[in-house]
Amino acid sequence: MKALLKITTVVAFMFIAAISMAKEPKLILRAYSEAKTLVLELEDVSSNTYITLKDAQDNVIYAERVTNALYSKKFNLKNLAEGLYFFETESEFKSISYSLKVKDNELVILDKQENMKPFFIEEEKHVSLNFLNLDKKDVSIKVYDEDSRLVFEEEITDEMIVEKSFDFSGAYEGNYTVSISYGDKSYSKYIAVE
Repeated sequence: MKALLKITTVVAFMFIAAISMAKEPKLILRAYSEAKTLVLELEDVSSNTYITLKDAQDNVIYAERVTNALYSKKFNLKNLAEGLYFFETESEFKSISYSLKVKDNELVILDKQENMKPFFIEEEKHVSLNFLNLDKKDVSIKVYDEDSRLVFEEEITDEMIVEKSFDFSGAYEGNYTVSISYGDKSYSKYIAVE
């Protein structure tokens, strides 16, 4: 019976993830080197999509929450000093980061990195965490109470699919934070227990 329940849970997660990924925005980023201009086009944008432009010291130069289903914008970067910059888009299920280089009056896209984000499902006093860890990075899962006391901790290594379920039905009233971190990324889900 437990095996059937586990298989059903995995299949349900994969189905939910497939439907969710189908709603991921389509992204096109073009650099026009001599004009030092970026053109961003997004389709099927959810209200949880953010774009940011940062410098090498992680200072935010530009940030915007995208609310239209179709989005197109031209970024004039002529006034940027020579150096390294990062253009990022973040949606509900993944983040994409482009590294840009401005040098000698030219703009060049150097690299693109995509990172999957963990998927949290909250139902009453239960929180399920699912994460597709394609790089098999070390994953740390922690739960904190509202006084920042650690109430749960688990380290997961060499796993491609990370799943965890938390039952807060027997927990004391208050606010809790479920946190997952891997590499230099960290994400959290907040839950109120009444």
